[in-house]
Amino acid sequence: MPVSRELPEERNILSVTELNLQVRQLVEGTFPLGVWVGAEMRNIKFHSSGHLYFSLTDEESTVDGVMWRNVAQNIGFKPEDGMKVEAFGAPTLWEKTGRYQFSVRKLFPVGEGARAIAFRQLKEKLFTEGLFDPEHKKPLPKFPFTIGVVTSATGAALRDIVNVIGRRAPYVTVTIRPAKVQGEGSAEDIAGAIEDFNRYGNVDLLIVGRGGGSEDDLWCFNDEALARTIFASEIPIISAVGHEIDFTIADFVADLRAPTPSAAAEIAVRDIEELTAALRGYVITARNRCASLADNADARLRSVMSRPAWTEPLRKIREHEQRIDDWMAKADMIEASLFERSAGRAQRLAEKLAGLNIKNTLKRGFAIVYRDGKAIESAANLTTEDAVDIEFKDGNKSAVIK
Repeated sequence: MPVSRELPEERNILSVTELNLQVRQLVEGTFPLGVWVGAEMRNIKFHSSGHLYFSLTDEESTVDGVMWRNVAQNIGFKPEDGMKVEAFGAPTLWEKTGRYQFSVRKLFPVGEGARAIAFRQLKEKLFTEGLFDPEHKKPLPKFPFTIGVVTSATGAALRDIVNVIGRRAPYVTVTIRPAKVQGEGSAEDIAGAIEDFNRYGNVDLLIVGRGGGSEDDLWCFNDEALARTIFASEIPIISAVGHEIDFTIADFVADLRAPTPSAAAEIAVRDIEELTAALRGYVITARNRCASLADNADARLRSVMSRPAWTEPLRKIREHEQRIDDWMAKADMIEASLFERSAGRAQRLAEKLAGLNIKNTLKRGFAIVYRDGKAIESAANLTTEDAVDIEFKDGNKSAVIK
């Protein structure tokens, strides 16, 4: 349709707001029921408000997209950059900026299903956080006497668990906390039951699970909050969800995964007949051990009683007395020898000291010259007219040096 280039005679002036409003009505009126768009998601931004902003692109074009919080919280998976999707919504325009964008009401991944993506993403997240690490797994008690069960009160799983425990271990008390195991609110109910047991249950072990079902039926066991509750439980937990081929997030977090509820009950308790047989074996082993210990003790006692110290105690005492006498005689000899050596050393020291005595030196014809009370060691230390005292062996004389 050709566009007229002539200006209309009447000027109908619109404000920017009015212009944007009319354009919005035209844009939104084109797809009043909405439209499906196939595209690739790019530039994904999760806003603190809960809204999700992104771009929808193909090989040639791009359009801004938005998903409001109430929609974003219920799509079941976390969108990723580069993910191919089918988006249902409608184009819209915001009057204040004239910005055109596509408001998404439903979003489905192309290829891999939404639940498969959500399962993969949550599994990777919890694995990275360490919730699956074997080091965090709590050991199961060998002989539990009280077992808590979290499952539907009317399901076959409960009957199977109770029957198996009653047959294998009638001494075990089973406490049941019924919970919804499928549908809306079931994950919260199961988590609440686990928390109740941790607060008030006084049980040794928990079995959490249900019988087989569809993916929808088992989906509540893939809930993140439930997984964290299982991880935080102080009571060891066996997960028993569905059949052997079914795996849920709860199975990865639990302390042990059983393929079925019946298998969980068999793992939880030991058969009473097995215990009786084991106990008999322990009794026989204990008796044999006691008999062996008694035989060894008897042999050791006989060996001791056959020794001379036991059969001839007086002879052994005399032998020890003789040894003591010998040791005393040797001690006396050592003491005398040490005394003689010490006396000899003392005599020699006395002789050396006597040789050093100044009186003995004077007796040999020597004299000592003193000046002012001090001994003179050399003639060079004296001068003419010095008054000196001379000590002889038999007296002292005074003199003057010439």
